[in-house]
Amino acid sequence: MSNKISLVLAGLLSSSLLIANEAPSAQGAQDAQSAQAPAPSESKKAVSSFFEGMEAKGFARMRLTTIEGAGGGGADQQHRFRIDLTSGKVDGWSLTTGLMFNYGSSNPTGSSNTNGAAQGTMAVITGKEFNDRFGISQLSVNKELKGEDLKAEFRAGRISMDSVFSDKNTDIGTGAIAKIQTGKTKLAINLYDSWITSHVIYSLRGSTSNGGVGLGSSNNSRGSMGNDLISLSVSGEKLGGFSYNVSLAHINRLLNYMAFGEAKYDFGGFYVLGQVSAAGMVDNANFMTGAGDFTNTAWGFTLRSGSGDFGLADYSGFANKDWAKSRGLYNFQIGYKSKENPFSFKLGYLGSFGDGYGTLLDHKGGINVAGKFWVNSTGATAEGFGFMGAGGRADTSIQVGYLVLDYALTKAWKLGLDYSFISGDNNYPYIPSVLSQSDINDAQNGKGITFQEIAPSVTYKVGRLTATAYYGQNVGEVNYGRGRVEMRYDF
Repeated sequence: MSNKISLVLAGLLSSSLLIANEAPSAQGAQDAQSAQAPAPSESKKAVSSFFEGMEAKGFARMRLTTIEGAGGGGADQQHRFRIDLTSGKVDGWSLTTGLMFNYGSSNPTGSSNTNGAAQGTMAVITGKEFNDRFGISQLSVNKELKGEDLKAEFRAGRISMDSVFSDKNTDIGTGAIAKIQTGKTKLAINLYDSWITSHVIYSLRGSTSNGGVGLGSSNNSRGSMGNDLISLSVSGEKLGGFSYNVSLAHINRLLNYMAFGEAKYDFGGFYVLGQVSAAGMVDNANFMTGAGDFTNTAWGFTLRSGSGDFGLADYSGFANKDWAKSRGLYNFQIGYKSKENPFSFKLGYLGSFGDGYGTLLDHKGGINVAGKFWVNSTGATAEGFGFMGAGGRADTSIQVGYLVLDYALTKAWKLGLDYSFISGDNNYPYIPSVLSQSDINDAQNGKGITFQEIAPSVTYKVGRLTATAYYGQNVGEVNYGRGRVEMRYDF
């Protein structure tokens, strides 16, 4: 489909260029009938090559998410679309530009409803403080080099942050990337002058810095982080069944280091996977956002008074305003996956070390765990493994045991079951508006919530269209369920 779109665009634009530049006079038209047309100029060849080789990549996604418990329920819808167009290559050079649209939420509370959630063509939003709607997803200049056993790619401009620390679907930085591949070994160097991730932007919105601004105020929307970021990664794939990835990063005035290591060995279906991630924060963190000092700031969500949406004000774990200086987590997993067998599984354990477990720029990044909601069910701010999230506070820890079972009924249909047991001093947020009073009392009893998530799912995939429905039930110190229906098309 993308090739057809590219050909149509190329034909229309190339035709208009030729008409504008070569439209003959009446006499010229007569002369042209008796003479062969001259060869197109080099500049016209270049323009033609740019459009003829154009590629389109992106996705369109629609979500409906519900939540329900003894205290009530709610629902939210979210629509997200992204398209990136990369021109054809001229001497290895190309251009990339794109658009992204995002509206709505996929993390409802007891006060959420879908009435009035859809906006008009101008996306007017009254009384909302969202940072995202329409925006430029990418705008970069690219250069590609190819040799007999070498492939290199260089990109500069506004580009996706493609690393184990971030989410390439949403996270954007202004800077440059170099990727070099020789044989099965890949090297990547990323340098950003400014950047922003979903985890960071929602954390900033939820903070109470800058004069007591908290969640629900329109004054705390921020554009980017100005702390220079540099990262380096080396990876190798399918080296006799063995693969690895080692990544290191530094963020000026914020994180002394971020580190990620992964090793996997595939025995022909059965595999063993080990992961470790760590981060160290500077003594006097400087968040270069223009939003004030975040070194000791009240935790997100605490100022949403009267709504009953988030129960963090009385939760002792969130009274801690000190950033964790040294954070770490480890993940060990065994599993089985084969194209010849419809059944697959993974069984694992994730734990933490140091005085926190917030080691990533994203809530999950490259960490491979089970579960449908517990990693990111309240927002991109609190749960998960983001460096500004729950694991970013001092004296926090997390332990997770998990199991995933999948069975392919047909080529298109698949059934799944995720089980996760979450414990530790995890600062896990809860939503009291859907809880009974006894659940609220249990959740407020000390730091850390122990619970289980049981999540069955069904997936239908044909071509590039994927439709998924799943439900996650919490059992333990908090008891409520969340469901989601999602349709996604990748192109």
